[in-house]
Amino acid sequence: MDWDLCKTFVAVADTGSFTAAAKRLHASHPTVSRKIAALEAQLGTKLLARAADGFVLTADGRTLREHAEAMAVAALRAEAAVGAGGRKARGTVKLSIGATLASHWLMPRLRSFLGAHDHIRLEIITHPFPASVRRREADVVLRPVDSGEENLVGRKIGRLGTGFYASRDYAAGRSMPERSAEWKGHSVIGFADQDSNAQLARWSDAITRQGTMVMRCSSQGDMLAAVRAGIGISALSCFVAESYPDLVRVAPQKLVSVADLWLLAHPDLVELSAVRAVIDFVAECARADRERLRG
Repeated sequence: MDWDLCKTFVAVADTGSFTAAAKRLHASHPTVSRKIAALEAQLGTKLLARAADGFVLTADGRTLREHAEAMAVAALRAEAAVGAGGRKARGTVKLSIGATLASHWLMPRLRSFLGAHDHIRLEIITHPFPASVRRREADVVLRPVDSGEENLVGRKIGRLGTGFYASRDYAAGRSMPERSAEWKGHSVIGFADQDSNAQLARWSDAITRQGTMVMRCSSQGDMLAAVRAGIGISALSCFVAESYPDLVRVAPQKLVSVADLWLLAHPDLVELSAVRAVIDFVAECARADRERLRG
């Protein structure tokens, strides 16, 4: 069976859409459609059936999906067995990491790493986040939850703190809130994307419920820009906000949310020299920046 066709089928099975599968695979819609047709012709059966909101698996499609998962695991083991014998870390490693951590924390440190590992090509995956190792969207993931259902291995490498911040211009001449009732009369910038930030969004809304919600943003970058523009008070990652001298912390000892940071990989990938090099590098960066990340 053609593994490339099989990977395309798995992408469609996961997303339920040719368009979404094409986006994941960095391919075109016609290419995905053509590969699915070729796979169905090769197997002599229909694998997908149209539904109101996309595609669903047929009985044969569900059977193939189970075998495709086994093929993916076998491919990982073969890659690890071949790569483990190499002396020098080499190859492509896909690291899934949140956009804020990627741009404000990891990027400034990557030059030295890539200079020391010139045979590694690193791919930073910020969308979708968190990417799936099982579906080969990533090799290593850094995220605020543990392995979940993906049978990953790794460890907690730090804690990520979040606090409330305002611009110095906004805070000038105002009494900053420390207790719930003191939020009354203050402008608040909240989370628009409550699905990906559910716990943090609930925490922020609960603390600021006496304030006036003037804006919601779906990205940390937009929330940071809104705060720096003096629009209101918002929850921001401490390691980001503390690097801007024009911002001040609101109730620094009381209003802090902390999440664990987990660095995880597939158990059949961790012995690949390139993957191990990336894991060790990210873990060392987190160890060195432990206090800064925690806030």
